[in-house]
Amino acid sequence: MSDIHNIISIRDVTTEENVPSLSGLDLMDAPEISIINLANIANEEYTSGLVLARKKIEQATLIVRNDLMSALATNHVIPNLDVKKHSTGEFKPAITFPAEAKERGLTLYKNNRIHGALRKLKIHKVKVYPLADAADVQLKIYDNYAGGVVSTYNVNLTANQQNSFDVNYLVKGSYARVVLDGTNVPVVGAYLTCFTGCNGTLPNDCGYTKGWYCDKEISGKEGFGVNLEFGCECDYEQLLCDLSKTYIGELVWLKTRVLLLEEHLRTNRLNNWVIYGREETKEYLTDIENQYREKWKVFAGALQGIVAGIKDDCLVCNGIRWVTNV
Repeated sequence: MSDIHNIISIRDVTTEENVPSLSGLDLMDAPEISIINLANIANEEYTSGLVLARKKIEQATLIVRNDLMSALATNHVIPNLDVKKHSTGEFKPAITFPAEAKERGLTLYKNNRIHGALRKLKIHKVKVYPLADAADVQLKIYDNYAGGVVSTYNVNLTANQQNSFDVNYLVKGSYARVVLDGTNVPVVGAYLTCFTGCNGTLPNDCGYTKGWYCDKEISGKEGFGVNLEFGCECDYEQLLCDLSKTYIGELVWLKTRVLLLEEHLRTNRLNNWVIYGREETKEYLTDIENQYREKWKVFAGALQGIVAGIKDDCLVCNGIRWVTNV
């Protein structure tokens, strides 16, 4: 799972609870950055210098991400993958199941033929078709990531109609089981259409389902009143995290410093550092901007080889001459 906002860190001297960055770089290691300097340039828009710095880290990360996406698109490395949404099945109101004190639903499996880690399985919506009104019903997603993760949603259900819930859940493991506590919930049948076929053939290039009842999978194609809308998306932020120790971390580090120095020149604060430190800041800004451009040139030169070494459905390497637009 990508954590794009942790590519570089900023040490908080007021607490010992500091999370190390993915790149190993910390903003406070920059010679022109200090807690006092940050506090001096933070205006009323920010509550402190640390808040200002964190905002600029987020902004710099976004800029570097967009620059990378632009470079990949310019070189036709990002394939034209439409985000197709699939349904696990269809409701059958003529088939009914009484309320039971059992968890019932289905398991969504990630297609094991997907190559690479960038293409992620995502549950967009969970749909439930109950036969009785019910309040505060537990809808659970069991993810087999890292030994098991459970996400619980307390939902209110309206009888005799399809109830839709936007969960936008990114499946971290190889499968996610979506079940409803059926203690007070009679439901209609949910016929599973997104099933494996003969010789293990798959219904799509993203995922497939199996029914679940009580404590085990069932052989029948039944989802017990639960239907999912799901799809696969390319998580290019994961690529930034994967490259954080080589190129991306330093690019974000440099870009954050550029943004903070620009903030110094624009701030409406009036203190000795803001007034008398401007010329020094202008010199730092010119130097760091040049470092950023040079680092991007080096990265652009290495990018073709990097992509060629990554076997992932979200990237293609067609051997063209690479260019940079940064």
